[in-house]
Amino acid sequence: MIGHITDLVTATAITAAIEAAQTSRGLPVYWSLVGMPIYTGPHTGKVFLNTDDDSLDTPLRGNPPQTPRDFPEFAQLLQILGGLESRIDIDPTTLVPDVTP
Repeated sequence: MIGHITDLVTATAITAAIEAAQTSRGLPVYWSLVGMPIYTGPHTGKVFLNTDDDSLDTPLRGNPPQTPRDFPEFAQLLQILGGLESRIDIDPTTLVPDVTP
């Protein structure tokens, strides 16, 4: 999985800003990034945001359809995360909690 590693506060702020970008235009929230906790590995305790190209190129509502990249806030929010070049490839199993009793 390709995306950004961040802390919970930043992930929450990014999610809120994405939702605000939609609602401030009178649109419903129909796309967002949801932070996923990292349970194992070198980033344990951090949050993963899936910012792979497929997610960022998702056609949204509108005619012509906009993608998340089309929102003016997109570049600003990605810079908070370090830009596209700071994405990493994370093992998806690190996002699965250990449920062993």
